[in-house]
Amino acid sequence: MPKKSVKKSAKKAVKKSVKKISRASGAGRPKGTGKFGCPTKAIRVPTHLVQEIIEFALRKNKTKKNTE
Repeated sequence: MPKKSVKKSAKKAVKKSVKKISRASGAGRPKGTGKFGCPTKAIRVPTHLVQEIIEFALRKNKTKKNTE
């Protein structure tokens, strides 16, 4: 069965509408209201290091609280 062709103009219209939706303001949690009260950044790490990084962050957080 042959594939149906889609007009280029239809493809462009879909791309534009997706951009408009993804740029909607006010979506998600307001900045600075998360667990840490400051901006955060998502990073990619190897899965075998995830637990080690979490434990490190918890240790670092505990020592910071003890010194305050």
